[in-house]
Amino acid sequence: MVTATPIYRYRVDAADALIWVDDLWLAFARENGAADLTEQAVLGRTLWEFIMGEETRHLYRAIHARVRTHVKSVVLPFRCDSPTLQRHMRLTITRETMGHLRYDSMLVRVVPQDEQPLLNPRRPRSLSVVTMCSCCKRALLESAGWLEAEDFTARLGLFNCEKVPQIRHTLCPDCIHAAVNDLSAEATSFGE
Repeated sequence: MVTATPIYRYRVDAADALIWVDDLWLAFARENGAADLTEQAVLGRTLWEFIMGEETRHLYRAIHARVRTHVKSVVLPFRCDSPTLQRHMRLTITRETMGHLRYDSMLVRVVPQDEQPLLNPRRPRSLSVVTMCSCCKRALLESAGWLEAEDFTARLGLFNCEKVPQIRHTLCPDCIHAAVNDLSAEATSFGE
């Protein structure tokens, strides 16, 4: 039996306010400890309230502008990890009428991982801050560069810490480079 790949969908209007979320999106929110993200709680709010990190918001604003004016859709890879799962996803942002955009997030691959305390939103946080890429979920360790959460956690001994650092979201150089290249390729291959 073939199981359908889940696609989590939502739409924003021309002002980037959420105007629709599907049942799979709502179920995903509940399954990931965000039961407060009900349809009533999110509709009418801007997408920017839910995207962490100014650099990430800037990238998505640029994508919105590109899709609304130059291309019909853009496809970007990203990760949406939980403490015990690496979730590799593919996001398609598509232009609709009246400046509306549809977001389709497809789950491409799931990889189990040892519990990552840094990714557990229920863990108490210290005053220290860790920089994490919003797209690939690697964290920056100044002496070693951008590391997978498991390597980062092991190097800093976070498995045994009572409190873990707070997370500051940004984009790593690799993801910035890939996004810029993807947007340039999209403009060339899908331009209207």
